[in-house]
Amino acid sequence: MLRQSLALVTPPASEPVSLSEAKAWARIDGSDDDATLTALITAARLAAEQYLRRSLITQTWKLTLDLCGARGSEPWWDGVVDGPLNSLYGGLPNTIPLPRGPVSAISSVVTYDLDNSSATYSASNYRLDNSGDRLILNYGAIWPANIRPKAGCEITYTAGYGSAATAVPQPIKQGILIHVASLYEQRGNCEDAMALPPGTAMLYSPYRIMGDRLG
Repeated sequence: MLRQSLALVTPPASEPVSLSEAKAWARIDGSDDDATLTALITAARLAAEQYLRRSLITQTWKLTLDLCGARGSEPWWDGVVDGPLNSLYGGLPNTIPLPRGPVSAISSVVTYDLDNSSATYSASNYRLDNSGDRLILNYGAIWPANIRPKAGCEITYTAGYGSAATAVPQPIKQGILIHVASLYEQRGNCEDAMALPPGTAMLYSPYRIMGDRLG
């Protein structure tokens, strides 16, 4: 199994719903709770992204990969072997899923050798499959030899529906508004506030990514 970790590099510059939209939906007048509502919008968006396993507004992620079959520190071979370390651990696959799509661009692919020296893997070796949110090696391309077994590859990419709130599907935005209003009404009751409202979950359902992909 391919071990991987995901880190947010650049967060979204804005939220899918505005403060004025949240106030109108929740029927809140005045500005006394503007700071609270702004924080709740961010919380609801983060909950949506976690539940959906998607990015909403444009953001940058870094996916770090071990070689296939790389293990912990325990010894797994008692003999002496010649040849690239990739052949022992299984190397990197020709197709790598990119979590938290929709993915719009791959910024860079960096590999690290056994001496921890980094090298940028040429973009001519791979392509982005937008429909499947995955990196695919081009025909005839191979990964570099002697990639270190742990954290040997870093893929940095851009994900999200777009840089503007208008790019986010309306059902998702509506689900966030419902959640924000629920969070506002339930403030002080942490247990109830953490759960997605049924209406929000229903609106999110068609967009939710299921399966074992890293969320």
